[in-house]
Amino acid sequence: MADIIGEISKEDFVKGYALNIQKKEAAIFVGAGTSMPSGNHSWMELIKPLADALKININSYNDLVDITQYFLNDQAGNRSFINDRILDSISDQQHDNKTLQAIAELPVSTFWTTNYDHLLEKYLEKSGRKVDTKRNDASLTNSIRGRDATVFKMHGDKDDVNDTVITRDDFMSYDEKHPNMSTALRGDFINKTFLFIGYSFNDPNLNYILGKVKRTNTTNQRRHFCIVKRIQKNDPIYQDNDQKFQQDEVLQKYKVADLNGYGIKTVFVDSYDEIPSILQDIKSKSVCNNVFISGSIEDYKDFDKSSADKLIFKLAYSLVEKNFKVISGFGLGVGDNVINGALQAIDDFDHRSLDDNLSLFPFPMADTNERTDEIKERWTKYRNKIISESGICLFLFGNKKASDGETVPANGMTEEFEIARSMNKFIIPVGFTKYKAEELWKQLNKDLPEYLNSSDFQQLENIENTSEQTISKSVQNVVNLVEQLNPQNN
Repeated sequence: MADIIGEISKEDFVKGYALNIQKKEAAIFVGAGTSMPSGNHSWMELIKPLADALKININSYNDLVDITQYFLNDQAGNRSFINDRILDSISDQQHDNKTLQAIAELPVSTFWTTNYDHLLEKYLEKSGRKVDTKRNDASLTNSIRGRDATVFKMHGDKDDVNDTVITRDDFMSYDEKHPNMSTALRGDFINKTFLFIGYSFNDPNLNYILGKVKRTNTTNQRRHFCIVKRIQKNDPIYQDNDQKFQQDEVLQKYKVADLNGYGIKTVFVDSYDEIPSILQDIKSKSVCNNVFISGSIEDYKDFDKSSADKLIFKLAYSLVEKNFKVISGFGLGVGDNVINGALQAIDDFDHRSLDDNLSLFPFPMADTNERTDEIKERWTKYRNKIISESGICLFLFGNKKASDGETVPANGMTEEFEIARSMNKFIIPVGFTKYKAEELWKQLNKDLPEYLNSSDFQQLENIENTSEQTISKSVQNVVNLVEQLNPQNN
């Protein structure tokens, strides 16, 4: 299919949603499809035993909510079999669910789900998040202190199976029975950009949610996104059935256009296996306003102390001026100037805040009882934590005094470089500051990453002199490279 109304390219989607995350205006809506890799059922699989009992061919019946309602009516309102079906078919075994893992690692704090299982919560906790789960209206009035992820389970939870939303009556009376949850959902639709993952077009939950979107704001809708698998002729269900393929292809086109009418743009994938990689790209882009400055100085070499101080101060100042968040490990000779530059910019410019523009991670002091390998392991873990919260890593200077008094490259910077590379961070060594930073510049220059512009990167090789004018120009070259990597500027 070509020129589908409502389709958005992966590249534009990644940039757009990453920007919403940066602005703290992102939310994720998680559907049943995300739990299937862990062994849980789709909606159709969940409902099939009910349809079989009613002698209804589920493959030829589109409204699955009708089936649950018919079954409940047939049971004279007794939900016991439906409740047992929910409990028996749901597992919280994680089974290396890469999609949920990638979702949990995104720097998003608001999650909505129609799933009854606990997989989303478990993956969030596994990623180090403190989760506040809202299972019903009553739970909305209490919050867990220190939470950094809130999961709204709008259709209930397997631990309270009698209150799950599954029949047509449940859907129709939702606003009446769950007024606070409905209000919270409408509020988030107005204030946040949603990403829908794990919903198929015949999922009754999606149709209900779309109604909520439509009623939230009919004239000035916020843009949302969903990820959908493209109809493909090589799918086994279309073997020797060209007519069904052609019909489903046309239907998908009209359904995507229909989603567009709700303000939801569709990004297509050819395989669900692509989703974790796409989410990782979003994560990388979304933290590109967080810049980690790695560096230490004991020998200033081509710089005197005053000019090095000015360089670092101006760099931190300029980054905060551009509204980046500066992260520092408080390296010797570097960290104090990073702090001073960032604080001065925060003071000079309106609408800058300490929490949004500066984050400090002074290294823990070594315990005299610790062995050298224990200290190294603790510092490695600490470096991983620092770098994981950044998107762009700058490397400056990088030298220290050895035990014999000789100046040597800082091995800590080498480790931080390797960690940043393993995490696919955007790396910018400022070569003209010499020592380890120069080594890293030469290493990257041999095989220049695609995210670095060659002509801009070459400007970081040398510095003509350490005059204030030259330092200011060199700082601007570094900041220009940083800005190019931020989706806010693309």
